[in-house]
Amino acid sequence: MRERSHLVTWRGEQFRFERLEDLQDLAYTSPVWAVSRRREFIGTMSGVGSETNKEFEVRCISWLAALLE
Repeated sequence: MRERSHLVTWRGEQFRFERLEDLQDLAYTSPVWAVSRRREFIGTMSGVGSETNKEFEVRCISWLAALLE
């Protein structure tokens, strides 16, 4: 997953996951994602460097469910 931004739809709402850049370039090996809904920041999610787009999306939905349910 090397994209800088990813949209995930959960329960009819879109959430934006944007990769944060680290000053020491550690974000490339262990990315951190800022999560927002309708331009409002709602949290950060740690990343996994070698996951596929589908694995990332499943993890995003799980993260959202844990946070918002």
